[in-house]
Amino acid sequence: MNSINKNVILFFMTAVVVLLGACTDDNSSAKSEAQTPDVVSFKNAALYPEGVDWDAGNNRFLVTSIRKGVVGAVTDDGTYTVFAQDPRMVSAVGIRIDATRDRVLVCNADPGASKFSSPETTGKLAALAVFQLSTGKLIKYINLAEGLDGSHFCNDIIIAKDGTAYVSDSFSTILYKVDPDYKSSVFLNNKKFSGVGFNLNGMVLKDNYMLVDKFNDGTLFKVPLDNPEAFTQVNIGQNFNGADGLLWAPDGTLVMIANDSGHGGSEPAIKTDKVVKLTSTDNWESAKVVGTADTGDVFATTGVVRDGEIYVIHAMLHVLFNPKTEKHTEQFDIRKYRP
Repeated sequence: MNSINKNVILFFMTAVVVLLGACTDDNSSAKSEAQTPDVVSFKNAALYPEGVDWDAGNNRFLVTSIRKGVVGAVTDDGTYTVFAQDPRMVSAVGIRIDATRDRVLVCNADPGASKFSSPETTGKLAALAVFQLSTGKLIKYINLAEGLDGSHFCNDIIIAKDGTAYVSDSFSTILYKVDPDYKSSVFLNNKKFSGVGFNLNGMVLKDNYMLVDKFNDGTLFKVPLDNPEAFTQVNIGQNFNGADGLLWAPDGTLVMIANDSGHGGSEPAIKTDKVVKLTSTDNWESAKVVGTADTGDVFATTGVVRDGEIYVIHAMLHVLFNPKTEKHTEQFDIRKYRP
């Protein structure tokens, strides 16, 4: 065989290998996408999971429980197992995984709907439990509201790069700060955060500021970390009654999960239940809505990004807090949304 024929054959063989490789890559991508479920359903009667986060290292969701005060692990096949618990936990609410430091931060509160609610803790509890991610063992328990008067409710958590945590208190007008050595302090306390029922709620962190929403009137605030008293309200032109969880989407937009509980609020307002996507061109001095997705009557609360997709927990809290409820919800969903 002459050299020309050999070169021709070599060229075609290389082309075939490249094509096969491309097909394999396409199939792998399609397979990977197909393996990301649209919904993960799991059963645990009367769990009412308000918070959710994605544990990428262990390929599982971690969810909290308003009713049972535990943290559970949920896999894609719907298997639920208890991950962490502590006798002081009444209602496990917000959750944030800090994989870099092998820990999970969980809000402990008492809205009066837990198996462990008591007159001593109902409407007064705001504490932060820190568990080890690799074992589920308790590392630290911090009573955030110790020495503070009034009502308290530990709700959501964000973690800065240095390990500092910021926590919202929905029954007061307070944001807490917990340093890497677990020393807590009041980060911001302002009467503008007051209101009927739930106040400050979901939080996200970006650069040197945080965004935090207010549940009862659907407003959104920008709070500088180095000068929290200089906080401003983000101008959106409309409020989102029942504003709950916040998260950053992979494309840099802000996702707000809202559930209107029918308590009213400021106008004009979007009547939820929705997952709302917001964008800003002026560093969150203002924002505009660029997408929405209806959730239905599931009391969607918080969400997380998994493999580039937005997943939202259906907490079903309207069933838990309804005094006429005779049978508690047994199945709960973590569903993919694309607002």
